Amino acid sequence: MSLSTERLVNGTTSTQWDKEINELNKQLKEAKYLSGFHGDALIGDKFRPQVKWWSDLRSILTFKNIPAIKTVLIKYIQTRSLDKTNLAQLVGSVSNDSLLRAKFIETEVKNKYERMLHPPVTYLGDAFKYRTADGKFNSAMHPQLGQAGAPYAKTVPSKTHPLGALPDPADLFDRLMAREDPGPDGKGRPSTSGLSSMLIYHATIIIHDIFRTNDNDKNISDSSSYLDLSPLYGFTEEMQRKIRDDKYKLGLLKPDTFAEDRLLRQPPGVCIYLVMYNRYHNYVATQLRRINENGRFSVPAKFLLAPLASAAKEFVRPNPKKPDPEFQTIVDMYHNEWKRRQSAGLGNEKVDPESEFSDLTEFLKQRILKGIEDGLVEQKQKMKDLCVEVMGKDDHEDVGDKRLKNINPEAVLDEFLKAHAAAWDKLDEDLFQTARLITCGMYIQISIHDYLRALMGFHNFDTNFTLDPRVEMKNHKNVSRGLGNQVTVEFNLLYRFHCAISMKDERYAETFMKELFEKDDNWNPKDLNLPQFMGLMQKSKAKASLFPKPEPWQQEFGLMKDGHPDFKPFKRNEFTGLFDDKAMVDELTSAMDDPIANFGPVNVPRCLRAVEILGIMQARKEIGTLNDFRDFFGMKRHETFESITPNEKVQNALRDLYEHPDKVELYPGVFCETNQANGQLNADPGPSDLDSALWAAIFSDAITLVRSDRFYTVDWNTNSLTNWGMKEVTPDSDVLKSSMFHRLLQRAFPEWYPYDSIRFFHPFYTAEKNAELAKQQGYDKEFSMKIESLRKAEKNSRGEMTKTKYHTAQSDPQRPSKTIYLTNREDIKLILEDTTDILVHPARTRISDLPKEIHDVLAPGQNNNPAQNGVSQEAAVSHSAVDHKHVMSYLIEISRNIIKREVVTLERGIYQLDIVRDFAIPVVTRYVADFLGFGHLLRSDTNSSAPYSENEVYQHINNCQVFLSYNADETKLLKRRKDFRDSMSFLLKLAQEGNIKEAGRWRMTRWVGSVFGAITRKKENFMEALGYRVATEIIEREYDTGKAAAILLLTGLDSAYNVVLAFTSVMESFFNSLYAEKPSPRQQEIKSLWLEVQKLAFNNDTKSNERIQAIVLKVQRWSVRLPVIRKASQDTMIQAHRRTSDKPVVEVAERIKVPKGATVVCDINRAEQRNNQETPDEREELNYCSSFAEAFSEYHPKHVAATGLVTMIKVLAQLQNLRRGHDTQGVSKKISIDASCVGYANYMAPMRLKEIELKVKEAKETNGLTDEEVDAIFPSQIRKPATATYLTPEWDEMVPFPTTWKMRFDGYGVSDYSTNDWAALKVFKVPDDIQPFYQPNGPSHIGGSFATPVCVCHESWKQKVKEHEHKDDEEPGAHEVLAACGHVHAPQPATSGCKIG
Repeated sequence: MSLSTERLVNGTTSTQWDKEINELNKQLKEAKYLSGFHGDALIGDKFRPQVKWWSDLRSILTFKNIPAIKTVLIKYIQTRSLDKTNLAQLVGSVSNDSLLRAKFIETEVKNKYERMLHPPVTYLGDAFKYRTADGKFNSAMHPQLGQAGAPYAKTVPSKTHPLGALPDPADLFDRLMAREDPGPDGKGRPSTSGLSSMLIYHATIIIHDIFRTNDNDKNISDSSSYLDLSPLYGFTEEMQRKIRDDKYKLGLLKPDTFAEDRLLRQPPGVCIYLVMYNRYHNYVATQLRRINENGRFSVPAKFLLAPLASAAKEFVRPNPKKPDPEFQTIVDMYHNEWKRRQSAGLGNEKVDPESEFSDLTEFLKQRILKGIEDGLVEQKQKMKDLCVEVMGKDDHEDVGDKRLKNINPEAVLDEFLKAHAAAWDKLDEDLFQTARLITCGMYIQISIHDYLRALMGFHNFDTNFTLDPRVEMKNHKNVSRGLGNQVTVEFNLLYRFHCAISMKDERYAETFMKELFEKDDNWNPKDLNLPQFMGLMQKSKAKASLFPKPEPWQQEFGLMKDGHPDFKPFKRNEFTGLFDDKAMVDELTSAMDDPIANFGPVNVPRCLRAVEILGIMQARKEIGTLNDFRDFFGMKRHETFESITPNEKVQNALRDLYEHPDKVELYPGVFCETNQANGQLNADPGPSDLDSALWAAIFSDAITLVRSDRFYTVDWNTNSLTNWGMKEVTPDSDVLKSSMFHRLLQRAFPEWYPYDSIRFFHPFYTAEKNAELAKQQGYDKEFSMKIESLRKAEKNSRGEMTKTKYHTAQSDPQRPSKTIYLTNREDIKLILEDTTDILVHPARTRISDLPKEIHDVLAPGQNNNPAQNGVSQEAAVSHSAVDHKHVMSYLIEISRNIIKREVVTLERGIYQLDIVRDFAIPVVTRYVADFLGFGHLLRSDTNSSAPYSENEVYQHINNCQVFLSYNADETKLLKRRKDFRDSMSFLLKLAQEGNIKEAGRWRMTRWVGSVFGAITRKKENFMEALGYRVATEIIEREYDTGKAAAILLLTGLDSAYNVVLAFTSVMESFFNSLYAEKPSPRQQEIKSLWLEVQKLAFNNDTKSNERIQAIVLKVQRWSVRLPVIRKASQDTMIQAHRRTSDKPVVEVAERIKVPKGATVVCDINRAEQRNNQETPDEREELNYCSSFAEAFSEYHPKHVAATGLVTMIKVLAQLQNLRRGHDTQGVSKKISIDASCVGYANYMAPMRLKEIELKVKEAKETNGLTDEEVDAIFPSQIRKPATATYLTPEWDEMVPFPTTWKMRFDGYGVSDYSTNDWAALKVFKVPDDIQPFYQPNGPSHIGGSFATPVCVCHESWKQKVKEHEHKDDEEPGAHEVLAACGHVHAPQPATSGCKIG
């Protein structure tokens, strides 16, 4: 219906409506615009006025806030800190619109935001956790920054207009660089700094680490821009693969192998550097595997044995009803034969089908397949039973059989063997990469604390100051860390330290060139011009291309031929693959005494003329002038030639060649900046008035290189390096002024250098300069050296006149002497009971810097015979018997008091005690302190105000014991000697104020003291009284109270020596046997002995106590693995048994000569293994048969030691159900180190050692090697005995004595472990083959989504496709299509790079 029709219906005509509408429209047109009625003020943003500070003050100063204000003010006045709880109330009362509140929020947000890194600079996963071969992902923000294969960066913009026609490079070399005539003495222009060629060798490693210009494109650097030791490890995965020990794995490198072949043209010392780092890496990998921090360096237990042996253990289940010991024997036979074949190089892939090993393999395989089938049947039945239990019916055929029936036992075994190989590959990778991080850490620490400190000259002062670039700057957020680096073309030229090459190395370079270019002695390399050089190099390369390039493990260095009087080739041993230690040590020692040449102009060896000309020509293409360079570094421009150098000859040469200072090129101009020293030609580093752009830039670059590297800054932590690794590469400010290089030397060449060699003071300086500085700084007594005053001044090696001559021959290296290794009980007993004082502890041969009182007692040649001192051994035995009961009562009392004080109460009435740190150590410390007479100075529950804790004093006792015990780690000896000296002084001071002081008084004085002492001091305990009696005896024979105090101190220490170690070792034997799943016969015996001790512990009769002592001494005999070392202070003869070759083998005693300085190792543990004697008399034991202190009093300190050991174990046996604590807390962290007969055992795989042994044995039989030749390669005699060492509580250092071990118990009472089916001894073990404990290689291994896409047509992807057959509907992985080639791409490891097919 229309509108008009509708209006008509409603009674209104259309005409009326039209008029009304027109009128309304007219009103609208004529309406006036009223602005006040337009818009909506209510929808606008609300802006409230900002509140000023005085309004805030009114808001705060209210009656409600008075208590909070009062509390805040009082705390601030008292502690200068704010009460944050009440402060929050005050801040909250401020207006929302407060300017102060807004400022406070802004500041807090800024502070909290800046605490985090934005964006993150490190991530989880192997791709970020470890260094990649090519340096990729060092910077997480810019992954390609610094990666190998990147172009050089350019630092300095070229602003100055250079000459259009530049000088002839040959003229530049001849007038500015060429070395002048060395003069009649041939010494040339040596540096007066005392720096040695070792500094240049280290610089050479750095230069070749970060600069490797591509042969085909000079703009590209083939190596990464990080100090990652690429000369050792390589800069591609292929190079890295070739140097790794792919045969025996374990994270090791092939023996004495390095990747960089360019260094073969350098002086031999440079290659020896890399050999040292190779050995250091292998040492580190070995230690990491031994320590196995948090289980990160082990394979799951099911993969520990050889592949099929592990599979047999996994799939063939033993039948409890029908044990099959023969099968276990076959498994062991297979495992041992598999290892033997690996060592013999026979391999295990292709086996002679007729061999016994083939039969073993086939037998095991069939048993394993049968075990898998049985397991599948059992699994099927379990699923069926579960289905019935859950669903009430047997639908198992539909649910489970479809999966199980498709499982092939062969496929299961194959998957297991692949997983076995993958687990060992992962262990190899984790060990290698972590060892690499630690080795690079050592490299960078040497660069900072030795190399950089030497360049800056701070070794000339008594300070360990250096510029450590890694310092964390909390107030300088703009000084970034770990964001990446790219090397520059300018620094490629600055690091050419050719002018500092020594005269000796110049002669080597000339000799090497003659040999390389096949020239005779009449040819002079100094006359070689550029065209001749390039022609000879092309000829040499062409000839080399005719022969296969040697692999890294085949490379040798030095000259190729013998016969030169000064230089020789360094050849590998055909059996070990190692270079000769003596040749390398001699070369390094020679380099240490070889002063570098003077940095500066006219000092580059002339044989390098062509090399320098090429360098100048290359520099002209890319870099600007010297003044441009100085401008960039904020240094003053040279306005005259005189400001460049004061040397007139060089000034004139620069003027003739460049005409104006602005036109002087950076290279070689930067090496022309000199000062007045050394004939006005000195540019040596170090504090001086030299305004050198060279050293300003070098130091800036050193800071940048380290600070930009993520692994040296953000990821420089214990998570990356492990606790032990971090401690290993952390300098000690108390030793050698923080020098680190000595550790590298000692790890690579163990026992070659005296641990106190003056060469260790700073190996980058000559021995003469080190001796001079040691004398000036007061360290001369720390080192093996002699100082001679001359009547008439003489020239030293640096050409300076001096009236002091330094003799450093005692610090020179020597081939480690053959160890005389004793394992016969009778022989060892004769050594230990010897009173001639000729065979002494090695520490007693270097005691010149000890306190005089200690020195006089410990000096070799003392009267060590009790009879000659008037000491009756019979009386001593009688006293011990009388004292025994009182000593035991005293020890029981302090033991129980200490347990009561130290015990920790856990849930459900369970107690926990650290039986080493909180029990054995306090007990031993307490009785030693009481014996010496300063027990009242130790804090206790009744004497809390005493100045010292027991553990604090024990640390001093331990420092003495550690230095006087067998030290397997020679790098720690300087530190341990210092600690020994300081602790001896500390303890001597306490001892002088104790019983010795009281025993030395007149009788009346002692009587008065006793009367008044009774008023002021607690009544003496028995041990203090015993110490006073012994002190009185000593004073009667030794009138010098200082020396008497030293004797009493050594006597007290003798009663503590090894007690904590013996205690821990015995308890370890008891509890290892108690917890053993398959105990050996000896473990079964030890277990029964512990249960017997627990039963006897509550008896106090003499018979029970003697039985406990007999048991403890017997177990100690088998447990303690700490050899006794003696050194001959003069030539002597000893008895030694040797085993005959007759059958049956017998031992025959003979007299052998021990030359002065020779070491005698008494392996008590091995000698006592067959000793089953049980006696309570400790004098029958080798561990107690002698005492140095017995010569001075009628007192047996070893009797107290034995009584202390037995009493502590008796008290612990009274604790009900004593058992291990939680997880790793419940075991003492002991590292067993096997005996070795060769010095290289610490940096080789155990199976490689076996391989060498087999090869040598075969060569002796087939090639007729003599016994002497065999002995030189793989001697049969033990060099280092088997030992056990312990870790500190932080697991960061190996020490001879235990430090911690937590155990739990249920209070005092009779133990019964069998209750509730031996529940007390059951330990839940988390499976070690599940995440996160075991992380197989997953996406994070290659960086997850960060991984570089690689085209599927690339060979690496094709190989992966072959390994895994994909179904038609299955994609090869997470793919993306790149427009560059249109192919499917798959993520690959970060170092692969994107290769478009």
